[in-house]
Amino acid sequence: MSRLRTRLEPLGLQDLRWRCDPATLGFETTDEVRPLDGFVGQERGVSAIELALRISEPDYNVVVAGAAGTGRTSVTLDLLRKAAVARPASSDWCYLHSFREPDRPIAVELPAGKGPELAADLHELIEQCRADLPSLIDPDDGKHALPDIAMLAVGQRLAALRTKYAPIPGVVRHIDAIQENLSQRVKSSRAAEARSGAGALGPPIWTRFEANVFVTQDPAAGAPVVCEPNPTFPNLVGRIDYRPSPVGMDADFRSMRAGAIQRANGGYLVMNARDLLANRSAYGALKRALREGAVTVESPPDENAALPVAALRPEPIPLRIRVELIGDPGLYTLLRNRDEGVARLFTVKAEFTPSVDRTAPAIQAYASFIARSVRTHGLLRFSADAVARVIEEGAGLAEDRDRLTAQLGLVKDLLVESDATARARAQQTVRAVDVAEALDARGRRSDLIEEELQRLIDQGVVAIETDSKVVGQVNGLAVRELGDYAFARPTRITARTGPGFEGVLDIERQTHLSGPSHTKGVLTLEGYLLGKYGQRQPLALTARLTFEQTYGGVDGDSASSPELYAVLSSLGEVPIDQGIAVTGSVDQRGDVQAIGGVNEKVEGHFVVCKARGLTGHQGVIIPKANVRNLMLDPEVIDAVAAGKFHVWAVTSIDEGIELLTGVPAGQAQNDGTYPPESVHGRVQGRLAAYAENLERYGRPPQSSPNGRSRIAKTRRPAR
Repeated sequence: MSRLRTRLEPLGLQDLRWRCDPATLGFETTDEVRPLDGFVGQERGVSAIELALRISEPDYNVVVAGAAGTGRTSVTLDLLRKAAVARPASSDWCYLHSFREPDRPIAVELPAGKGPELAADLHELIEQCRADLPSLIDPDDGKHALPDIAMLAVGQRLAALRTKYAPIPGVVRHIDAIQENLSQRVKSSRAAEARSGAGALGPPIWTRFEANVFVTQDPAAGAPVVCEPNPTFPNLVGRIDYRPSPVGMDADFRSMRAGAIQRANGGYLVMNARDLLANRSAYGALKRALREGAVTVESPPDENAALPVAALRPEPIPLRIRVELIGDPGLYTLLRNRDEGVARLFTVKAEFTPSVDRTAPAIQAYASFIARSVRTHGLLRFSADAVARVIEEGAGLAEDRDRLTAQLGLVKDLLVESDATARARAQQTVRAVDVAEALDARGRRSDLIEEELQRLIDQGVVAIETDSKVVGQVNGLAVRELGDYAFARPTRITARTGPGFEGVLDIERQTHLSGPSHTKGVLTLEGYLLGKYGQRQPLALTARLTFEQTYGGVDGDSASSPELYAVLSSLGEVPIDQGIAVTGSVDQRGDVQAIGGVNEKVEGHFVVCKARGLTGHQGVIIPKANVRNLMLDPEVIDAVAAGKFHVWAVTSIDEGIELLTGVPAGQAQNDGTYPPESVHGRVQGRLAAYAENLERYGRPPQSSPNGRSRIAKTRRPAR
């Protein structure tokens, strides 16, 4: 069999990694860079939030959706605080005792900051009553003024309060109720009840005059911005603190405590959506408050309590609030699908992108962000080459060399770790070598499982070949996700083929180790084989595919192209170069499609080949569509530059099979056949032989229960 050299050349160095030239940044250190005043590439999310802030109508609450680290929380809070300063301060709210319905405390709205002042005025009134009206406690004490005379002084005080709080009808009504209550007590001399301290109607006589400053605001601070980190039911809507009494568990207007909704009333409330949804009762209470435009302290008594529990029915407080829920991408869609009321209550979606285009302004914004972080966190200054290395890592995190990650929280962590590396070396400036060392140290902290797997490969426990040629065997590449760390290693994929009508059977699927995406990829292979070889004759094929030494399950369709290569190799009896690993999805026409984790996959095979010894013939085949995702480790690039390792990009199965076997794939001739010595010609010939053998030795195919054809077998007598 003649072997022809493929014309497909490996990728050049310029295709393997984008490099940021420090000389193009225009500065030597971050001391010369103006700190960032704004955001990096979140115009879409910012404009959505600003729209909601401009609209005064209710229900324009916001769902802020984006990946962690994109600034979704910090940007939201920054926008809200700027808007809040321009708005008037929200009202204070006090709860007062209801003399007519003691179990229904009265809610009173006051100007910002006036709640504590009202409480102080009522406290002063109580002190005057204690001094001038002791007969309400001890009628036999003749050392004090008579009640009727004392009531004149108290009355003057009540009149002064009535004048002061005339613009607030709720307070005036409370003052009137106090005066009426005192007059009745003086006239009836109900000293016995007063002496008892508390009765069925509520708290002791003097405490009924008090004000519970439920919510108070700073009149100079603008509208409130409340970020609730733990949105449980009581933290969100408030609570009632019950206390023991001689008759059970007691509560009154003084027992109520405000929640985040009441504190944010008139302003903005920010919560993490995942935390809120974890508390279903809190989520329900929030929706109810937004829907009704009012909020009530809800702290129902324990029905199983051993002692009787007093029940309160406080007046609701009108609600004027804008809520921002912050969560993961897809949050808005998830909420709308689960709850039809979300669409009405949360009208605005603010999406935060995980990456931005790598433009000159974006690079400058990155440098400004680094300069701001240096000043904010007290870091050492960064040199231009260190800034360039951080920006390159931004492209790596975006997994696209034409974009930069917008998850600046991850970038900030790298800055802090690079600073620590430079300080450990007693440096005054962070340089590129410090950034690189910080990245290496980050990897070492998380690569225990990767190191153990490599050890098993080195010892031959996990069988991987990198310097031989084998029929029906190929090295696929699988990424393993470990939270914040991902790595890849080659995995041996094998195919065995023979005559039959069962088609391509996936052993992983048969053993329930295949995920739906992987199963779809395997089934796609049958479409390719049918279109390629099943037009002139029945596709008389049974094939078995498996991932060797894999026991934890397989998913994703990135192995569909290596699986197809293994089937073609087995059918055509053309050996595959084991030094070349493969990744890529394939469609039914044989086009190779993009996959994820391409950098980890290339680097994973490189590590194995390096441990075995680089031969200059090893490398990785990737989809051409993934070239833009390449941001390979500098060590891999150095090996490529030395001619010791290669990366090829293909668009079709034909290109890939020629690289793997050194044999031309073959072009279809006018009669639908392929050149006999080509890969497709050899496969076509083998399938024809299978069909002939089945026709000669087997019975016609019958329909099986699963819809596939099968060969009828001679029934054996039962034993």
